Amino acid sequence: MATFAGQYNATIDDKGRVVLPASFKKAMGEMQLDFVVVERNRRSKCLDIHTVDSWKKGVAKFTEKLNPETNPMHDKLLQLYFQNFVHVAVAANGRINIPNDFLEYANLKDKVTFLGMQTSIRLSAASSVVEAEVSDTDYLELLKMIDGQSGKE
Repeated sequence: MATFAGQYNATIDDKGRVVLPASFKKAMGEMQLDFVVVERNRRSKCLDIHTVDSWKKGVAKFTEKLNPETNPMHDKLLQLYFQNFVHVAVAANGRINIPNDFLEYANLKDKVTFLGMQTSIRLSAASSVVEAEVSDTDYLELLKMIDGQSGKE
């Protein structure tokens, strides 16, 4: 499975085309790269890009909790869930063409930022990435919280 890390800036054209960073294409290695799956990230108002294999694993994990045949709410949830995804072809040079409604959702115009998120790639407006930056001190405090420390020494 591919592992993605790092942050890269790029430009998206007015037709929604953007080229995946070379390091991310390299991380995908020998994987079938005919398609990727683009997801509307509802937590961060950005897009997440998944390889087909990692997307299938995520879908399987999610759907194993549901029984849409007997539970109408599960059926509705599946419908809502799958509306967040689209399969996108990858050109030989790594270019993808993102549908307009996905571009609008994430407010992607001109300058964008790719961010490796281990098993997926986050695509955000470059301006939103700058706004979300945190200081080293705040970052270290967040790490302490995860470690279960109070943050006070």
